[in-house]
Amino acid sequence: MIDYAHESTLSSRLVVRNLSRAHQHNVYSCQASNFYRRNVTTNVTIELRLRPLTVEIVNGSSPLSADRRYIVQCQSLGSRPPAKITWWMGGVQLTATNQTTSEDGNSTLASLSFTPTREDHGKTLICRATNELVKRGTKETSMKLNVF
Repeated sequence: MIDYAHESTLSSRLVVRNLSRAHQHNVYSCQASNFYRRNVTTNVTIELRLRPLTVEIVNGSSPLSADRRYIVQCQSLGSRPPAKITWWMGGVQLTATNQTTSEDGNSTLASLSFTPTREDHGKTLICRATNELVKRGTKETSMKLNVF
C-alpha cells in the first residue's frame, strides 16, 4: 500500500492481517533508496502478546501423607511475555518457592513446597498461569488432594 503524504515525499505502509502465533519473531524489512543510489533499510520484528496455551501440574502425586513435605511443580506453555504462576488452595494464595522461564521464553515452571494436613483432604490445589497484558489471559489447572 502506498500513500502520498506530500508531493516530494513518499511513504509506504505494510498491513499484516490475521496475526497468529506463527508470526512470532517474524522480521519484516523496509528498504528505501533515493536518486543518489543510497539505500536505507530498517527491520521490524514481530513481538506478540499471547495468553497461556496450557497449564499442567507436572508432578502431582496422590495420595499424600499428612504432615510430610512435598514439592509440586506447575508448567505453563505459550504465554508471551511469560506467565506469572500462582498457587491457590481454599481461596488462599500460597507462596511458590521458585519460578523459572525457559531460555526461549515459551515455558514457565513454578515449584510449590507444602506440607498437607489431614484437614486438607478433599481440598483442591490450583495452579494459575496469568498474562495480565492480554484479554482472557488466565488459565488454570487443579488437583484434588487425597491426604492420609
